[in-house]
Amino acid sequence: MVRHCVLVVAFAIAAVVPLWGTASVFAQDASDECASAFWLESLTTSEATDDTAARKITKPAPAWMTTELTDACSGETFALADFAGKTVYIEAMATWCPPCRDQLARVKEATAQLSEEERGEIVIVALSSEVDLPRETLAEYASTNEFPFIFAVMPAAMLQAMADELGQEIAVPPATPHLIVAPDGTIGEIRTGSESPEDLLALFAETQQAAPS
Repeated sequence: MVRHCVLVVAFAIAAVVPLWGTASVFAQDASDECASAFWLESLTTSEATDDTAARKITKPAPAWMTTELTDACSGETFALADFAGKTVYIEAMATWCPPCRDQLARVKEATAQLSEEERGEIVIVALSSEVDLPRETLAEYASTNEFPFIFAVMPAAMLQAMADELGQEIAVPPATPHLIVAPDGTIGEIRTGSESPEDLLALFAETQQAAPS
């Protein structure tokens, strides 16, 4: 009962908080400038690469990982499960949430210390719990803050499924809920609170070292 009450509150907050910003050229017409292209373009690689990734998967993906999402910047569709074989860092956030912005800044600082090869194996996805937020508004937020990640708005059914499976914290943006999906499909527990760039790098390394070869 508590979980559902918190989830309802989170939906209510997202519904009443005003949306700042306007649609930008960055969001609408410049998909080649989208930071998300770094990972989304890799989804069109050869079947051989896909087969190699598929052989690494030992855990079936839950429904929320196969939910179709729309990249806020480019408008391309994808699902979290599309990144099978990679480490996927998921940050639940909201555009009105200062702790979310601060945490995403720390994620940015951490990823800036990775080599391009390492960054290609660690996919960063920021998911807004503002279920009715226009993607252009989310793209404007990402552009304004210079966050070089994949951003997408969670459908209400996906947010509900994640809350049911992982815990109510996923629907409370100020708690800065985040989690890791390992290359083999293992889904980590929700972590809350701020984490330093050093903590995040250690988390990435730990997940990578645990990945099967």
